[in-house]
Amino acid sequence: MTGAVYLLDKGRDVTSRRAAGEAARANGFRKYGHCGTLDPDATGLLVVVMGKATRLAPYLSTGTKRYSFTLVPGIETDTLDMTGEVIRRADASGITTEMVVEALGEVTGTFQQRVPVFSAVRVEGKRAYEMARKGLSPKMPERTVTVTDWSHGEMTGGRISLEATVSGGTYVRALARDIGLKLGIPAVADGIRRTAVWNFTLQEASTEPGCPHALLDMSSAVSRGYPVVPLSREDALRVVHGLSAASPVTGTAALLGPGGNLLAMGTGNGTAIKPDIVLASEEEL
Repeated sequence: MTGAVYLLDKGRDVTSRRAAGEAARANGFRKYGHCGTLDPDATGLLVVVMGKATRLAPYLSTGTKRYSFTLVPGIETDTLDMTGEVIRRADASGITTEMVVEALGEVTGTFQQRVPVFSAVRVEGKRAYEMARKGLSPKMPERTVTVTDWSHGEMTGGRISLEATVSGGTYVRALARDIGLKLGIPAVADGIRRTAVWNFTLQEASTEPGCPHALLDMSSAVSRGYPVVPLSREDALRVVHGLSAASPVTGTAALLGPGGNLLAMGTGNGTAIKPDIVLASEEEL
């Protein structure tokens, strides 16, 4: 296997890079990456791409992600979650479930979200979190994000469980801050957990780095969301050399060899499909 995708249920207190590296080594790969960073204290689905599958990352991380977390009103921290230094406290005893649900309606749809200062975003060429740790207050950019499908529990003990589907680039910690702003009180996120990435779900993942049931071959991974184009040997030879093959497919598709292995990802115009990235050689046909 020259490339594969591993569905890891990342634990707390470990970076995404380290967790992905452990999964890669456990499955015999040296080259690896992942489809979307989770903060060290956040848990849940980390889609690890290994070997030649690292080139598939842009195709596997273009969709939505789903997160669950607990909203804690009445606290403001520098990191926007419970791991940070407390900056301010406020009386949140009057916050009800109904008030939170009303606030959720104001952070639903497509809107601008200010990136948290404790993030890896570069501001004037420097990482924002590095500037923040030095006591600086960089002017953080805003991003266009989309948030849908909120679900909620009941306010209990000054906390309420929430879940939402978000577009790429959305910060859950910033969502907690924004909900607090709508409530007129500071709020932070706790227990952030990612439950889905694109067409992969947490139920398929393993907390262990080397579980065979959490390992997907490249063709199985991309077929979750892209049309599959089986190729004859003649067309497969053309594709691995970067040439187009006849196909009625339009848009992005996965091109498979006679044996079912992923040869390339390509773009079709209705009459032919041209490979955008080639993942196999003639010897692998």
